[in-house]
Amino acid sequence: MLKQLMMLFILVLMLEPYALAQDACSLWSNPVIPQTGTNREFVTDTTRRFEFSFNLMRSFEAFGGHSETKGLSTDGQVIQISPHHHSVSLRFLHFNMGLRYQLNPKLALSLAIPYTIKEQTARVEWPDHHPTRSEREASQRNGDIHHRNETYTGLNDLSLLVTYKLASLLRTNDRLTLSAGLSLPTGKTELDPWKLGDAGQKHLHLQFGNGTVIPMLECRYWLPITKSIVLQTTLVTRRPVYENRHKFLASADTSFFLSAVFQPIELLRVRSSWMVSRQGFSYWDGRKDSNTGLRMNALVLGTNIGQQTQLSTSLIVPIHQRMLASGDTFEHGMLLSSALSRLF
Repeated sequence: MLKQLMMLFILVLMLEPYALAQDACSLWSNPVIPQTGTNREFVTDTTRRFEFSFNLMRSFEAFGGHSETKGLSTDGQVIQISPHHHSVSLRFLHFNMGLRYQLNPKLALSLAIPYTIKEQTARVEWPDHHPTRSEREASQRNGDIHHRNETYTGLNDLSLLVTYKLASLLRTNDRLTLSAGLSLPTGKTELDPWKLGDAGQKHLHLQFGNGTVIPMLECRYWLPITKSIVLQTTLVTRRPVYENRHKFLASADTSFFLSAVFQPIELLRVRSSWMVSRQGFSYWDGRKDSNTGLRMNALVLGTNIGQQTQLSTSLIVPIHQRMLASGDTFEHGMLLSSALSRLF
């Protein structure tokens, strides 16, 4: 059994040549929202099988930008103007309501219902050229069809998981949970923004969903070192397999965590994790979106307080971010996450 599980873990890593994206396309779309899953272990008290959780993640600022040489005339025609720069920033507030029901000490079902508020700001800059009035107006008209100073809200794609627990694999008291499930297409999607932009038409690059059913896999392993110290590894991955009705194929996403958990008293756990996230490329009608693709390494510091009712907080601090292509992808600032969960 252990050999089979290790082969499965290696297979997942081999299948992940380019990974991690929340959804949608690029600098214009959604920055990566790291998937952290739940830190709640299986409940041994069979009288408390239902868990309700509410998670809030706040992005302080994500930045992107790109060079541009196009403008828009007063009659809506795309024209060439002097080189300039579009600077875009995005802040988001991500809510996630979770429901989990434990069927028995080894098997559980869970449902995640996410909702996001995205606040986008954009401006046109002229670092190397003093524009004429007509150029400035044309650049602003063109910028407004791509990205605007607006706030967007919407339900994201729901996810449904089945989790199975295994114990005492390598040593006494260690635990492994395997979760498999689907991301369901409940979030709003958009038409191909590249085609609309080339035609000089207003469009939206931000999407709240992928428009397809996507397989998901989550693996967690707990290894007790002492009575108060536990090592934990977590792998969360999602891989789209087909295009939605707008010919959009979302990029795959994967998050890996290596964590040390210290429990000085029964009601308190302190957690330190190293996170590696990778965003692959998305595609519009088979055309690779060069503005997608980001690898992020981050330090995650967190606490869990309580037992039946648990309050969790985490601070995600990006240490290194690297684009996988020469396009423009959002780079994260710090992320703050907090969650409240209750067992019934």
